[in-house]
Amino acid sequence: MSMTRSGTLLEKEPGLKTIFEGEEHPYVHCVIADIVDPERHFVCRVLDEEDIPYSVGEPITLEVIKVVTERRSGIVRFDCHLVKTQENRGTI
Repeated sequence: MSMTRSGTLLEKEPGLKTIFEGEEHPYVHCVIADIVDPERHFVCRVLDEEDIPYSVGEPITLEVIKVVTERRSGIVRFDCHLVKTQENRGTI
């Protein structure tokens, strides 16, 4: 059973690169407001995407592949993939 994060896209920064599992991957940095509790925000990296077909303010669902806690700041980050559905609006 996979874990997902769903909510409203609050921030989006496309065109970034990172090393994940020993290989370079493009990603989009996102902040999402939880669908159930909008005061709760999730920091996510959408891996293997240069950009995503969502704008700030739109609903989004991501499949979590790894949860990372940054020790110094205590921030929890979710490494994710974009959930591909018929609702996706294509490429940007």
